[in-house]
Order: sequence, then C-alpha cells, then structure tokens
Amino acid sequence: MTDTSSGYQEVPSVCVMEDYLRRSFKATDDELNYLKRIIDLRSKKRQPFTSEQIGYSYPSVVIDNFLYHGNLGHASNIGLLDQLGIRHIVNVCDCRLDKTIVEKYNVLWINLYDELQTDIKKYFYATNEFLWDCKRKNEKVLVHCQMGISRSSTIVLAYLMKYHHDSLFKSYDYLLERRRMATPNMSFFLQLIRYENELRAIKDIDETKNNDDKQNPIQNIDPSIENSHYQKQQ
Repeated sequence: MTDTSSGYQEVPSVCVMEDYLRRSFKATDDELNYLKRIIDLRSKKRQPFTSEQIGYSYPSVVIDNFLYHGNLGHASNIGLLDQLGIRHIVNVCDCRLDKTIVEKYNVLWINLYDELQTDIKKYFYATNEFLWDCKRKNEKVLVHCQMGISRSSTIVLAYLMKYHHDSLFKSYDYLLERRRMATPNMSFFLQLIRYENELRAIKDIDETKNNDDKQNPIQNIDPSIENSHYQKQQ
C-alpha cells in the first residue's frame, strides 16, 4: 500500500473485492454494505495533521496516557519506549522482538501475517484482556505490527469497540482522527464486523447503554494538548 501525503493509505474498493469476499468468506449483503460505509469514513474531511503527527518518529496517541499505536521500529526503540513511559507491548506481526526488548517490557506476541486468509478474530479476547489489564493498572501500552497499518489497527479497533464505542463505525472514525494510516485489510474489517455482531449478541456492547459513547467515554484530544505532547518529544 502507498502512503499518501495526507497520511491515508490507498486501499482497494469494496466493489473490487466484493466477489472475492463473497466466495472466500461468505460475506453477506448486509456485511458488504456496512463495510462500504466504514471504508467511506476515509473520505471524511478531517482536521489536518501537524507535521509531527504525519511523521513516523513517534507512535500515534490513541488514548492519552494509555494506548499508543505504532510500528516495529517504535517497539524496537528502547529510548523511545522509556521516553514515553511505555511498559507493555502488543506485537502483532510475524517478527519476534529482540531479546533485550522482551526481557525489559511485558510483551504479548501474536504471530500473524497480514494476509486475507489470516484469522485475527480468534485473538481478540486475549488482546482485549491484555489491554484492559494495562488500563486497570494505569500503565501505558504500545500496539504495533510491521508498519502500524493493518494488523495492529485491527487489534486497536477490537479494543475500542468493546470498551469505548458501540460500533466498529464509531471506533474506526475515532481511530482515523488519531492515525490516518490505520487500514485493516478487507478480511480483517469483515472479521471486525462479525465481532461487533457477536458483542451485540452477548450484550457486551449495547446501544441502549453506550450509544454515542456514553459508557467508558473517550474525550476528544484537544489539538493544543496533542501538539504540545509531540513538541515535548522533539
């Protein structure tokens, strides 16, 4: 995928992938229509990022003082991790972190390839529990994959959907405000849609309880605060 000047990633349209998704994953009309709405969020007009936010030197701040979203380079940089106060790492790629990192930080490694056939949904329970435990301890965590685009974005969205928002649509809209390049592959998006349906079926997310993010709300980050955060890191 090619990085654009706005920070977005170029992705194939749902129409291009529709036949494949129907044949390989038995995607339904409802799922494909929802997927189109979610992908359309990428064309929504948003506040421009600062040069620091577009850059790759630092991970994206998804939730202040808690959840960071980045790439393998961020997870391999001890100086950066210590500077940000990160103590936990969720590694969602097929590359093991160096021994020095594994020994110094609490690392959960989910060994996955960014492929359409990969079943990432079966790991949502483990990653959500790990992240929620970090949140309870009031400790910072970095979620990363190779580039911080597809696999790690999927894990972050599963967490946001379960604990902070009442839909994948709202979760992705929120994440794009903080990391423009966040782009799960089409299969991962489909798995997230099905995960949302599972959460609704067991009442883990319920519009009557947390519609409009009233349950476990996340405050929108004030641009001036976020800018000062990045300036301090320079």
